[in-house]
Amino acid sequence: MKGILFLLIGLSLFTQSEISSNPNDWYGVTDRVMGGKSNLQVEFVEETFILRGNVTTQNNGGFVRLVQDIKLNDDSLSGISFLAKGNDEVYEIHATLKGMKMPPWSYMSRSFQVTDKWKRYEIYFKDLKSSGYSARKMEPKNINNIAFAGYGRDFDVNLMIKDISVF
Repeated sequence: MKGILFLLIGLSLFTQSEISSNPNDWYGVTDRVMGGKSNLQVEFVEETFILRGNVTTQNNGGFVRLVQDIKLNDDSLSGISFLAKGNDEVYEIHATLKGMKMPPWSYMSRSFQVTDKWKRYEIYFKDLKSSGYSARKMEPKNINNIAFAGYGRDFDVNLMIKDISVF
């Protein structure tokens, strides 16, 4: 009986320390939730997320995000890894932490630039920079969601992402 209990606990920790590749676990968010005018279309084709649209700073906007709410129970995890290519633009990884934040939309981020060739990116959690204040420190167990974002300037979004994992 103890063996089964430990197996179930182990499986539970494993499944909660992964990022899902199921497209139903991801969702798009734009600045339209606050009156902005940016657009985002997300497709999932051949195990690849395809993000197309535009970021505009009109009407105090300026972001599009592909988000997954996650639970990482393994604080030995170091970061997120993925393959990406796109339109020679700079995008960002965002991690939103649980708990009190000031302002409430505060997040941690790191930028990455894509080209028209597939490239493996490894973004370490320790390298994420804070945008705002969070009562919790940056540890994997404190991450509420992870997002791929186009942010902060006017540009066309054309980003392809696949093989997303934590390490």
